Amino acid sequence: MSHKIIFDCDNTLGIPLKEVDDGLTLFYLLGIPEIELIGVTTTFGNGSIDQVFQQTQKLVGGLGLEIPVLKGEGQPGQSPDTPAARFLVEAANRHSGEVTLLGTGPLGNLHAASQLDPDFFHKLNGVCVMGGYLEPVKLGYRNLQDLNLSANPIAAKTVLNAPCPVTVFSGQACLDATFGLKDILKIDYWPEKLKWTLIQWLIAFGLYTGRFVFFLWDLLPAVFLTMPQLFNIKDFRIGSSIKDLQSGMLIQSNSIEDPVIKLAAGIKDQQAFYDHLNKAWRDAAKRFLL
Repeated sequence: MSHKIIFDCDNTLGIPLKEVDDGLTLFYLLGIPEIELIGVTTTFGNGSIDQVFQQTQKLVGGLGLEIPVLKGEGQPGQSPDTPAARFLVEAANRHSGEVTLLGTGPLGNLHAASQLDPDFFHKLNGVCVMGGYLEPVKLGYRNLQDLNLSANPIAAKTVLNAPCPVTVFSGQACLDATFGLKDILKIDYWPEKLKWTLIQWLIAFGLYTGRFVFFLWDLLPAVFLTMPQLFNIKDFRIGSSIKDLQSGMLIQSNSIEDPVIKLAAGIKDQQAFYDHLNKAWRDAAKRFLL
């Protein structure tokens, strides 16, 4: 049985010294036969909306994929009537109850879709997102800031309170998935150009934090879509206010009036996670001649 997925992202893979994990997530999705990727919607985040949209078009086109790539939110508060939001509404109507949304950037496109169609979230199979922190995260000599939920806290509040199943991978959960130089060099199925792009990002992130690894942030919710058994997941009653979400903080509530989401607490078996990831990447490389 296939899983219909829409990937809502702020991909900048290929732009020098920009984040790479959204692009690596796309490669993963393409390597899983049971995932039917029906569209990619783009948002500002790791870059401007123009950078993200153009780079994602280039990446998808370069792989020879016939998958729609839609331009979405460029800044909070803009009109919800974007190509991305319209596509999300149309897809939810066409495949009611079947579509899962994977969100790896700011969540404005999902919020916009719910403004265009108040029943939008009722028509989804679920939402799985990466973003937010349970407490400040210190890496090396830097305190890392959340750049997803906090980029559009009103949208984040809407998604966290959505009436469909919602799963969240916080910054803490993603610290289980590091990626370093030895990991890049041992992957023999990637072209040298891609490896060099990853090495450049590794150096940039290492200079920023003092730790010469980067994190596969967005890969975790993607892997969860087909391998949930690899993760520790718990119920979490979410009470974050708009003010809390301005810094991306996920606050646990004791009020039964607040919604319950699924919150990832980490990877159960790291070796199984990396083995699964490498198999999917290798299969994608074979299928699409990366």
